Amino acid sequence: MLALGSVICVLTCCGVLDLVGKANDRQDRRAARAALGGYLTRVEDGDYLAAYQQLCSDVLEDYPETEHVAFLRQQRAFVSYAIGDPTESSGIDGTYLAFPVSLTYVDGSADEIGLVVGLQTDGPKVCDSESWRSGS
Repeated sequence: MLALGSVICVLTCCGVLDLVGKANDRQDRRAARAALGGYLTRVEDGDYLAAYQQLCSDVLEDYPETEHVAFLRQQRAFVSYAIGDPTESSGIDGTYLAFPVSLTYVDGSADEIGLVVGLQTDGPKVCDSESWRSGS
């Protein structure tokens, strides 16, 4: 009887851990989407310096603020955006969520680009530079 109780306890604990893991995953995805939305709003509003502050450490390593501002100014100005569902990749460098983002421009045309959010210890950060951006 004791063995059966131990098995039930282990299975229950595993189930709880699985639920906690799934809840953390959903929370990470919500936080990453919010960080990306904040970044895109800053870019849309032309607040490039604040957008730079949201960049992931992988980009900031050798990417000065002036270069990022110049990069953003070279992009077509958009008037709205929609963020799609991400795909996750994990590796030795950490965990990243790649989001498809639909951008709508003043003339009504639209493009889809890919933007990556790094799940860093100090919160999600956007990895956006010419070398990180896909689809543009």
